[in-house]
Amino acid sequence: MPLAEQRNPCPCCGQHTLDDVGAFEICEVCGWEDDPVQSADPNYAGGANKESLNEARRKWQAKQ
Repeated sequence: MPLAEQRNPCPCCGQHTLDDVGAFEICEVCGWEDDPVQSADPNYAGGANKESLNEARRKWQAKQ
């Protein structure tokens, strides 16, 4: 596993937890599954995650 500085940021929480962008990895911090379709269209709900990326971001920010 690469060091955090070498990893890619989660599109939801921004933490550097992903080895590859768009590879459907699950963030160990917030639980978001990195779906390239949802990254390209952050208002799209469905696919790897039930809620849209924008909805998940709002929920994550509200927890902080």
